[in-house]
Amino acid sequence: AMGGQYNRGAITLTAMTGNIGKPGGSAAGGLHGIPYGHMFRGIMIPPGRNTAHPKGKSLRGNINPRDRLDTRVHVNKIFDAILKGKAGGYPADTKFAWFAVCNFVNQIGNANKSAKAMSREDLFTVVPELWLTPTAQYADIVLPVTGFSARSDLTRPWPSGPYFGHMNKAIEPIGECKDDITIAEELAEKLGIKNFKREELLEQYLKNPQLAPMKGVLDKYDDINDKWLRLLSTMAQDVRQHVKDYDKYKKEAIHRVDLKEPYIAFKKNIDDFENNPFPTPSGKIEIYSDQIASWNNPICPPIAKYTPTWENRDDPLTEKYPLQLISPHPRQRVHSELYKIEWLMEAIPHRMWINPADAAPRGIRNGDMCLTFNDRGTVAIEVFVTKRIIPGVVCIYEGAWYNPDENGIDRGACANTLTKDAMSEGGAAALKTCLVQVKLEKEGT
Repeated sequence: AMGGQYNRGAITLTAMTGNIGKPGGSAAGGLHGIPYGHMFRGIMIPPGRNTAHPKGKSLRGNINPRDRLDTRVHVNKIFDAILKGKAGGYPADTKFAWFAVCNFVNQIGNANKSAKAMSREDLFTVVPELWLTPTAQYADIVLPVTGFSARSDLTRPWPSGPYFGHMNKAIEPIGECKDDITIAEELAEKLGIKNFKREELLEQYLKNPQLAPMKGVLDKYDDINDKWLRLLSTMAQDVRQHVKDYDKYKKEAIHRVDLKEPYIAFKKNIDDFENNPFPTPSGKIEIYSDQIASWNNPICPPIAKYTPTWENRDDPLTEKYPLQLISPHPRQRVHSELYKIEWLMEAIPHRMWINPADAAPRGIRNGDMCLTFNDRGTVAIEVFVTKRIIPGVVCIYEGAWYNPDENGIDRGACANTLTKDAMSEGGAAALKTCLVQVKLEKEGT
C-alpha cells in the first residue's frame, strides 16, 4: 500500500549517485515521460469544478490525494459510498449508477462489499458490456456494446512509446449492439440534454480559434466518426508533430516515430538546466517536497521513508491470518479481460502459489483445493506448491472472475474477494496489502 515510498527512495538514490539523465540510469517512472505515444491523453478533461461537488477544488492539475477525495469519490470507495451515502460522509445517497468500461465488482478491493452494494434494492444500475461479467450479472439493465472491431478509433501504447495506432472498423455492430457514444447520445436526447450529438459537439469545438482552420478540412468528409478522429489527431500535439499524412496513417494502421537516438529521460534537464528546469515547483529534483509537506498527510511524508501499512508483518492480525497475500498481474489476461478464454485457462491454470514451508504444516500438497480466507471473504482455489515464492507469502493472480456460491465462497477465486477497499499514500487503489489464512477445503469452512 505504501509502495510509492520505495519508488521515491529509488529516485532519491538515483539522484544522489548522479545517474539521472544518463543511459540506463532511470530507477522509476516507466514510459510516461517519453514525449511520444501520449496522443489525446488528458486533453478532453474539462476545466472547472466537479459538478457533483461544485464547492470543491478543481481537480485539473491537482495531485493532492486529499483534495481529490474532497471533490469526488475515490474509485476504491465507490461501493462504500453506495452503502453509506451522506451518513458515511459521502456527497450523496446514490440511487442510480452507470458502470462502464470496467469490471468494477471484480477489480475493486473487497468484492463482497461491492456485490452487497450492487444488490441494494434501492439502487438502479446500468452496465454497458460485451460480456456477462461479474459486474454485469448484478446490473438491473445490461446494454450490449460494440467491441473495438466494430468501430474505428485511435490507440496508443501503454503508457507511451514511439508509435501511434489507428484501429479500422472490421465488422458491423452485431445484433442490437451500439457503441458507448451512441448510447450516450440517445440517452441525452431522451433526457432533453441539448447539443450533445457528435455533430453538435464538433461544431462547438471548431469555434475554438486554434481548431477553426480544421473546419474546411473536415467538411470534405461525410462520416462523423472519421471527422472526430481527424480532429483528435490534430489536437494531440505528438500526433500532429509526427503524423504528416493522416490518410496514410489510417491505411497502414500504425505510425512509427523515427528515433535518431534512444530517448533518455531528463537528459535535457541535466545537460541544459537553465533552459530546461525539472517539472517541479522549484524546478529542481525535489528529494524533500514542500508541496507534499503542505498537505500535512501522515501517510505521505515530504521525504521518502519507510511507512508501515495496514495488515503488515507486525500487525497483531497475523495471529489469525499469518500469510501475506500478493495479487500481481497475470501473463495470460489483462486484468479480468480474456478470463473466459478456455485455451488460456488450460495453458495457465488459475492457482495460488504457496511455499512448501507453509504448505507442509497445513497438510497441503501440490494440486490440492484449498480455502484462502480473511474477515472480508473466502476463495476456493487450487494450490501450486513451489519454492519460487518466499515463505510467509501466497500469491493469487488478479483478474479471475468473482463467483460466490450459496455459502458465500468465491469459486472463481477473485483476489479482490480478500483485498481491502483502501487507497495508497498517493491516492491509488491499494490491492496488494492483505493478510490471509489457508487450509484444505475438505477441512470445511
